[in-house]
Amino acid sequence: MVNAAKAAERRVRAQRAKEFLISQVVEEAQRESVPLSEVERKMLYFTETEETLPDIYEVSAQFDSECDRAEYEKKIARLLQNAIRRSRKESVEGERHWKHAFADLRKEDHYLLVMVDQSLESDSGFWTVAMWSSVLVVCLLVAISLWHYFADKGWIPSWVSDLSPRLVIYGVVGVWFVYKLVRLGALKDMLAFARSKRNARVPKK
Repeated sequence: MVNAAKAAERRVRAQRAKEFLISQVVEEAQRESVPLSEVERKMLYFTETEETLPDIYEVSAQFDSECDRAEYEKKIARLLQNAIRRSRKESVEGERHWKHAFADLRKEDHYLLVMVDQSLESDSGFWTVAMWSSVLVVCLLVAISLWHYFADKGWIPSWVSDLSPRLVIYGVVGVWFVYKLVRLGALKDMLAFARSKRNARVPKK
């Protein structure tokens, strides 16, 4: 009985969060004079696991035939991002409301979450790059300082100390670059592309 009550409360809170976020998208679209068709607006309600609009599957079929999903998601994410920025400028309470809405919506599976995640990634992208760039610079400075300290103490083998500092820096940057490729999934795509090219050159028997 308790679990049923909690599930019902979770569903109500998620629905309220969805209504709030959709209203913000529609309002921001009006502010920016961004066209938002009825099909695009209704697709914001799309979900496969919870109750939603009665004609949502017909709307989804029409959406797939008329709209570009990637462009649509990008447009909605940008509207969400702009609405969030405006709320932050207006009041701290407004930003807190957004955070609660995101948390409540994540308790269920809704298509709108795809655009929410994209808006948050875009919003934090610059600061994420700046933060990790600063961390990398600090790590390099610390590594150089430690290198000189250990070299003065004679704790570094001669063959290591003979390495060119430029080679060491290139190695660190190379490792970092490979790490970022792995995180982005680009390395896997590159390997798959190379395999396909290799298979294409193998003559069929």
